[in-house]
Amino acid sequence: MAKGEAENWLDVLDRTDFEVDETAPTTYQSYRFVNLDINEVTVENYSDLLVDSLAIQVEPFIPPVGSFETPDLRRYLELICSYETSTTDLMMGLSLADQIRLTFSDMKTSTICDRYPDIGLAEKRRYRCVAEYLIRQGELTKLRDENGKLIKKIGNMQKAVVLYQPLPKLLETLKRSGLAHLIKKTQVVEQDKP
Repeated sequence: MAKGEAENWLDVLDRTDFEVDETAPTTYQSYRFVNLDINEVTVENYSDLLVDSLAIQVEPFIPPVGSFETPDLRRYLELICSYETSTTDLMMGLSLADQIRLTFSDMKTSTICDRYPDIGLAEKRRYRCVAEYLIRQGELTKLRDENGKLIKKIGNMQKAVVLYQPLPKLLETLKRSGLAHLIKKTQVVEQDKP
């Protein structure tokens, strides 16, 4: 290009064979919801239609122990599904559950405040709600001392906040969801071989 000439960046579209695939999905769901029609799930058939981890998660809410009726169960599944639905649209980003999974994929204990220092109080509440969901899924746990008391530290807002410890299932879920390439690399110490 000669000095003084400027190339319009949109001109590159005229010189490429790239075509947007309009049929390609822009969202993906967790493996737990793939091929699941929530409208077919009832309190009678949930254990047959849901993957094991999801069936175990809803079981406490099903009679005779719980009080869910079929509409309640479906609303709950839709809520969980919304936590687990991500998009490939870079402007929309990943679901909160996947954001937290990826943030904690280095497998280091931390707080929501430490991991997301720039988000507001309302957003932190949403992240903590999703973290509670991940705890119920067995992907995170709250750090406790030997007596079972929560270990807390003073967060950015000068309040005591919970420390979250990632569990191996978190990495499994990221891999099953096709997000393994985004897992934070952790330093692996190799054992000395004899």
